[in-house]
Amino acid sequence: MATALRSRTMSAVGQRIKRPRKERGVSQRDLAEPGVSYAYLSRVEAGQRTPGEKALRKLGGKLGTTALYLETGDAGAPCPHCGWEV
Repeated sequence: MATALRSRTMSAVGQRIKRPRKERGVSQRDLAEPGVSYAYLSRVEAGQRTPGEKALRKLGGKLGTTALYLETGDAGAPCPHCGWEV
């Protein structure tokens, strides 16, 4: 059962990255940077990898949101990782 929950969580994180990326018309290659390759982004968006805090901070900054939102979907509180609010 823990595996199914983890899979749904990874998929949700991927969707919270993919949705704003596509809304902005940004490709995975455009979003990629050192430490966050486009291949890694592809796996995260597909729910095959769980991004770490550092990757979430980088992606959140580029997508105009917080690491907390990308990780949990919670947009109502200041992010403990970066202090931003969405």
